[in-house]
Amino acid sequence: MKVIFINEEKRDLTEYIEAVRKVDESAMVRGFHVADMYRRIVAKEIANLSYPVLVEDKRIHVKTFGNFEVFIDGVPITSKYNKTRELFAFLIDKNGALADLHEIETALWEGDTGDHISYLKNIRSDMINTLRSFGVEDVVIRQRGRIGIIPDTIESDYFDMLAGKDFAIRNYNGEYMCQYSWAEFTNGILMGIKEEYMTHQGDKN
Repeated sequence: MKVIFINEEKRDLTEYIEAVRKVDESAMVRGFHVADMYRRIVAKEIANLSYPVLVEDKRIHVKTFGNFEVFIDGVPITSKYNKTRELFAFLIDKNGALADLHEIETALWEGDTGDHISYLKNIRSDMINTLRSFGVEDVVIRQRGRIGIIPDTIESDYFDMLAGKDFAIRNYNGEYMCQYSWAEFTNGILMGIKEEYMTHQGDKN
């Protein structure tokens, strides 16, 4: 297990860092998110972690590798409609790009030519209300009939992989949002990133 100590006070943490170093081999304690004076050290440590890090100030954690899951403050979220989770997954997949209702309808009801806009509006409201109940509705942005999420407010293995973070690329195993067929296109992109990464690692060796 990797451990990160959170410190918001600007005080000397040398003794804490030294204490952690002494138990590093057994406790696997390496990363720190601390005061400004240690930010460079923290960035280096986090970059070297073998597993994803849940940053303290990002309350929403999204798992996209394998099946899609959403956690707020470490708790899996539930919603009124089954497709509410899929709507949020689609917005995560868009990586901050805004989507209108017709684009979302086409993806969520792939191959179904019926009119689902009214139901989709209910799903959209359910998603926002669910987020609001946790006080995190600000992660969603709405603009002229379109909707999206703000990636910087969400911790996600998908976002980390797109950012080129080693631990995320290593943890990707070829599966992405397995529940949703519309995610296959992005999964192909992630496969390409993984293949390029592995080739680069082979060249280095």
